[in-house]
Amino acid sequence: MVKKQVEIGKKAPLVRRLISGVLAFLILFYIGYQIWSANYESLKWETATWATVADSFQTTGYAVRKETVITREDLGGVIGYRIEDGGRVSKEGIVADIFADEGAASAKQQSEQLETEIQRLESLSNPGETYALDIQQIDSRIDQNVIDLLTAARDCDAEKISNAREEITYQFNQRQIATGTATNYEARVAELKAQKESLDSQAAAINGQIKSPAAGYFSSVVDGWETIFDYDSILDLTPEDLKKEYTPATVAENTVGKVTEEFNWYFVFLCDATTALKLKQAGSVNISMPFATTDKVPATVAAVNQPDPAGEAAVVLECSVMNSALSNIREETVQVEIKSYSGVMVNEKAIHFETVEQKVTDSNGKERTVTHENVKGVYVKSGGQLHFVQIFSDITVNGYAICHTELTEEEQELLVTDKTIQLYDEIVVEGTDLYDGKVV
Repeated sequence: MVKKQVEIGKKAPLVRRLISGVLAFLILFYIGYQIWSANYESLKWETATWATVADSFQTTGYAVRKETVITREDLGGVIGYRIEDGGRVSKEGIVADIFADEGAASAKQQSEQLETEIQRLESLSNPGETYALDIQQIDSRIDQNVIDLLTAARDCDAEKISNAREEITYQFNQRQIATGTATNYEARVAELKAQKESLDSQAAAINGQIKSPAAGYFSSVVDGWETIFDYDSILDLTPEDLKKEYTPATVAENTVGKVTEEFNWYFVFLCDATTALKLKQAGSVNISMPFATTDKVPATVAAVNQPDPAGEAAVVLECSVMNSALSNIREETVQVEIKSYSGVMVNEKAIHFETVEQKVTDSNGKERTVTHENVKGVYVKSGGQLHFVQIFSDITVNGYAICHTELTEEEQELLVTDKTIQLYDEIVVEGTDLYDGKVV
């Protein structure tokens, strides 16, 4: 009995030591975890990525052109247009033919399409243009034309669909020549010429021609708005002018189309005082017309007429681009892009205003420390430490500042940290006890 008690007594210190060791380990683990948590878990990061955003707004306005309506005296026959909408026409140039019936008009249109195909096939039969054909270049053009066709189909642009389809056919024909699959298209050309000759005989019955009274851009669409706004005094347009309710003129039955005489045309609309100020400062903008064309239209801010500095303004944008889509727009909802900004995106949560001490050397070569307060910047992780870097931005969109990576001379002079933000920098978005040089 005595012997057992002695053995138990010997084991007791060992057990206590084990328990003490475990407790010490748990305490050290807890302290270490708290230190790790304070330095890592409380810090959240975002990577600086590149973005381009636009300062833009949506509005509805009117296209104003110097337009002359084209009419004809005789209402008989069928009109066949020679010029597509948006096409150039000279003064007294023929814009349309008058055919005896629909058959003759259709034959003329088909004949013109065949002529285009004949010319293309004949160009493929020219040895000087076929010997040096590069198959890789042809395949590359086919790929691009297929992309153009899909894009045009997505945008429901009939003209671009037709153009892309013709280009694909031409490139495939070129490829057959280059690979020796076809040596020439003489038989096909002869067949097309015979068809064209037959169609020309059907289309020969022309009852008359319609000429343009002026040089300019032709359009077959007349909507009655041609004389609503005075083109020559459009720069004097007022907000009250745009608020009026206008009734377009009735389009006469003998109307054939119209010609836009001046190269430049205008887009006019109302805007608020804040937007008016931005437009005055901008000088030029880009217009997007999603319901008319997928292309952006560059424009100059020709006038911002604002009788009351705090009130609405009548804006006149001047454009010099013309095509089939633009020749027919009138009242249109557009997106006006005043300016675009490019830079790295910085979450607003990451931005701090800190006091920065900067060492500078004066003209005598002496170094001194200058203190700058409320310096706008962010903390980035570099080499296992946090560094405060100053940032410069022009615009904030959806909670993100778009910051410059390449600084202007003026910004370089204002820079008080070693550098500014750069693409792919790891930025601290959330964290406490942040300071320059903190080990993380």
